[in-house]
Amino acid sequence: MLINLTAHMALSGGRVAGSVYALKHGASELVAGVLMALYALLPVLTAMRVGRWVDRAGAHVALRTGVICVVAGAWVPAFVLSVPALFVSAVLVGFGFNVVSVALQNSVGRLTASDTQGDRLASFGWFAMAHSVSSTVGPLVAGIVIDLAGYRASFAVLGLSSLAAAVLIFRNQAAFPGPETAPKGQDTPKTTKNELGVMGLLRSREMRRIYGVSVALSIAWDLFIVMLPVLGTRLGFSASVIGLVFSLFAVGTFAVRFATTLLARRFQEWQILRTALGVIAISLIALPFARSPWVLMLLGFTLGAALGCGQPNMLSLLHASAPSGRSGEAVGLRSLLGNSSSVSVPVAFGVAVGTFGVMPLLFAGALMAMSAVPAAHKGVKKS
Repeated sequence: MLINLTAHMALSGGRVAGSVYALKHGASELVAGVLMALYALLPVLTAMRVGRWVDRAGAHVALRTGVICVVAGAWVPAFVLSVPALFVSAVLVGFGFNVVSVALQNSVGRLTASDTQGDRLASFGWFAMAHSVSSTVGPLVAGIVIDLAGYRASFAVLGLSSLAAAVLIFRNQAAFPGPETAPKGQDTPKTTKNELGVMGLLRSREMRRIYGVSVALSIAWDLFIVMLPVLGTRLGFSASVIGLVFSLFAVGTFAVRFATTLLARRFQEWQILRTALGVIAISLIALPFARSPWVLMLLGFTLGAALGCGQPNMLSLLHASAPSGRSGEAVGLRSLLGNSSSVSVPVAFGVAVGTFGVMPLLFAGALMAMSAVPAAHKGVKKS
């Protein structure tokens, strides 16, 4: 949890500080958009290989390499503050944190004391809660330090956070899992050629169901993040109201992940996801009709809670369903799909919103969420 929090702060705070610096110093919105996309570019291209690497070499090896990239990228703009330097920082931090994240997610599943559904889901809930904290604290710290001491100081503080993650990893590397192997008496999947790669993972109907629901959740998340400033502006709300809605969204993700331990005692993963998808669809449909700022804030919190269910439940299901010795690769494919959404949804929204407006796009997002409900329902019946 602490490694996840401190390493992710370098990314969440760096995105805010970098985009604000670029825009304040004459860069266009396109340049700022490219800067944001660079954080996800290498993760999209390398996520599967990173997952296989974690399985083959062990989480401790990947964690060391990943955090070195995060530290290097976080400190670049503290010493050389320019838009090209921010591009280099985005590539290094984005790639490095993805390596750290895949290795940590793999470790949580393998280090959980009990392999029962409730304990596994509770572990991933606590892990995801740290991500919610860093998503809130990182941008807040970056903004405050910029106002008080300037951009270099802000990047230096984020660099110190990445150094804290490095210290935690290097001092505790022996505690992390080594290479993953199949149980005795079973062939390791790597030896079977037709089981390799994405198609090998998708041979299982359960894995296809998990990834399908994961894609629907990722698109809904990215759609809300990209759409809210446009929708809020068109509804006539101030920047402070829009910012507060974002904050309440983050609070919603934190609250539901904090409650995951309690939810895991009463419900299965697919039951939680089925309800969350329905809430997401209803909330997206209701958003364009939020004429009151209080209604918009309530919907922001509700969406945060529903979408916040995604990561811990998806990771728990992946760890339980992935082929033996390939949990890292399974997590890597989920990372690939999530980062692909983070790159494609903003571009698609920017192209389509001028032609179709906000409401049809939100309705399309709601329809996609609803289309995933039958898959979640089948998961409930099967379990």
